[in-house]
Amino acid sequence: MAFSTRRGRPPRARLDDTDSGTPELQFKRALGVTREPIDLCLDRQLISPDQHWCGLHLRWLYTLRYGAPILTTRYADKDTQCLVDENNNEWRALREKEYHSAVLELQRAGSYEPIMRLCVFNETPAFLSVALIHRGWAEPALADALNRCHRNVLQGLDILTAQWRPAARITHNHMASHKKIAKMSP
Repeated sequence: MAFSTRRGRPPRARLDDTDSGTPELQFKRALGVTREPIDLCLDRQLISPDQHWCGLHLRWLYTLRYGAPILTTRYADKDTQCLVDENNNEWRALREKEYHSAVLELQRAGSYEPIMRLCVFNETPAFLSVALIHRGWAEPALADALNRCHRNVLQGLDILTAQWRPAARITHNHMASHKKIAKMSP
């Protein structure tokens, strides 16, 4: 019979839906303030899981090259997280080459700025704004602008997905209407 190496009182089992954070954090989580824009896109099924991974991978490569642009809780996921060996120049050169080839492809397609804003700098795109979505119901020009913004982000993420996940199937609808985006808003 083996003895437990853990000391103290055994932890109580918690329900999965209980939030053990401070009241302020619980309130912010309930409002969705602590979620990053790329995570919101995935939660609302506006992008695929592969596109989400590619966006986080681009952020990780940017962080390796230039450092962290802003404070956030996550720069890599379990698939991209690894120990960075500062002395391994060959590995670093390969990562920088990977980053620069992705940037070049995004610039050629005209999707560089919206992808960098969403994935690296955590800026919320216009198509995630609930107020703009509701106004888009009454203003067709605004709805078209939101759709163009969404399609531009999808185009950039498709470029990254084709580069880093060529076997992945693209599972989104390029012709997403403002009704679909509005339906997914909170």
